[in-house]
Amino acid sequence: MKIKKFVGGSFKEALETVKKELGSDAIILSSKSVKTGPFGMLNKDAVEVTVALEETDGPVHDSREKASGTDISELLKEIKGLREEVCYLKDTLRPIVPTLRVGKDKKGLFNLLLKQGVDTQFAMILLERSQETLDSLKNSIKGDLKIQGLLPAEENGLIFLGPPGVGKTTTISKVAHMIASKRRPVNLISLDADRIGSIANMKELSQQLRCPFRVVRRVSELPKIIYKEMTKGPMLIDTPGAEFDNILEDIKDIFPSGFPVKKCFLIDSSMNVSSALKSWQSCKTDMIDSIGFTKLDMATHYGSIYNISMLTSRPLSFITTGPGVPNDIRVPTGDFLAGLIIGGI
Repeated sequence: MKIKKFVGGSFKEALETVKKELGSDAIILSSKSVKTGPFGMLNKDAVEVTVALEETDGPVHDSREKASGTDISELLKEIKGLREEVCYLKDTLRPIVPTLRVGKDKKGLFNLLLKQGVDTQFAMILLERSQETLDSLKNSIKGDLKIQGLLPAEENGLIFLGPPGVGKTTTISKVAHMIASKRRPVNLISLDADRIGSIANMKELSQQLRCPFRVVRRVSELPKIIYKEMTKGPMLIDTPGAEFDNILEDIKDIFPSGFPVKKCFLIDSSMNVSSALKSWQSCKTDMIDSIGFTKLDMATHYGSIYNISMLTSRPLSFITTGPGVPNDIRVPTGDFLAGLIIGGI
């Protein structure tokens, strides 16, 4: 067997040279990019192809030269090099992708998680900790989720933060009705003074619940209101979506000893994970106390709830399941949320 290497500007070009010189009986052993530029620089257009051809007594072809080659040791060297590359790739990927050894039943659960939008690596880790049953998987998911709830009897209130359109004003209406149903007075405050529609909704809500409503333009106006009124009931504070990072910065400066109201970041559950995380990471995440998922009725699957819960590592206060006020909100149990994540089971 004769071994020969050909170099071309592309794989196709090198292959044409092989066929022209050795004919169609040549066997391609490997191909790789080679350093052909000056000072050992890699020219991406240069490809080296290693081929083998069985030796014959006569010439390869009347119009072709006989292939000049090396002995079998060259082939063994090439195979050894390929094996080393494969081993290197395996060692590189092993820390990134956990080793998963599962039977047929677990592979079915793995596919279920992926179908529901659970991140691949999270799915692998979940299945490594689970038995080959759906109940075991649900218990693993449930154990990872932190559900804090609203705890209205113990809270001074909440300030709602999040990107535009996530549903802050609507969520405030739902939470206000939930607190009012416990026979507790509510104080409504809006920092979103420039949005006429938001202010109108908040005014209507205050009339329905017969509770005070104030509009302020700056965080610096909050201390005199909060410390005076919070003994009368929880504060629910609306904020403009485009300025949540600036508001958190102001809160940090104006309340150096700590903000007395819980800071809740709202996440649209119908958004893809990358978009949701981009919003989350654009704010001072160390200041956020809890998260809430909105618009579950618009989501096509719920694996992102698990992904984002893990990536933010914040407890969940509530989920909203539609536009209706006051009913489309709930503090879910771990069983409910785990079942939702794997497909409503």
